[in-house]
Amino acid sequence: MKECEIVWLLVLFDLPAVTTAEKRSHVRYRNRLLRLGFTRLQWSVYARSYPTQRATEPDAKLATQAVPKGGRVRALYVTDLQFGRMVCVDGFERRAPEEPLDQVLVLDN
Repeated sequence: MKECEIVWLLVLFDLPAVTTAEKRSHVRYRNRLLRLGFTRLQWSVYARSYPTQRATEPDAKLATQAVPKGGRVRALYVTDLQFGRMVCVDGFERRAPEEPLDQVLVLDN
C-alpha cells in the first residue's frame, strides 16, 4: 500500500461469552473498539478508516493487546478502493455497503 492512501483497519474477533465474566469482558472489548472510533460492520467485525497505514498502528496495537482470555482477534488492512468494492448481501438481496462514509473525504472534479 502506498503511504498516502486511505486505509481501513478491520478488527475481527471471536470472544467467549458464556459466563457472566466472559460476557462482561466481551462488552468491554467491544466498547473499547467503539471508543477508538470503530464502526460495527457485523457482530464481531469492526472497521475504521485512517489517512495512512502508519496512522493505524496505535489503534491496531490497542485492539490486539486488549484481547480477553480465550479470545481471538485479527487485524486486517484494506485500501479504500478495496473496501469500496465490498459486496453486502442480506438474504438474497444484493446491495451497496451501508457503512458510514463520513470519515472519508471524496473530491470530485
